[in-house]
Amino acid sequence: MLAGTPSDKPEDGETASVSRSDGSDEKTRIHVSDLMGNDREVFLLFNGAEYRLRVTNNNKLILTK
Repeated sequence: MLAGTPSDKPEDGETASVSRSDGSDEKTRIHVSDLMGNDREVFLLFNGAEYRLRVTNNNKLILTK
């Protein structure tokens, strides 16, 4: 985890959801640190377009095309 960035891991008592293919209402949750590692930005590909996901200096997430 980056110094000065908020933790995206569940607090005590919280659990991460898993994806279900059975039509249940359970949502998929991905920890930002699992996606970004120690980087402050990553590039995501979606429908042939590239998107930039970055952590700002104020520890906010910004997604831009």
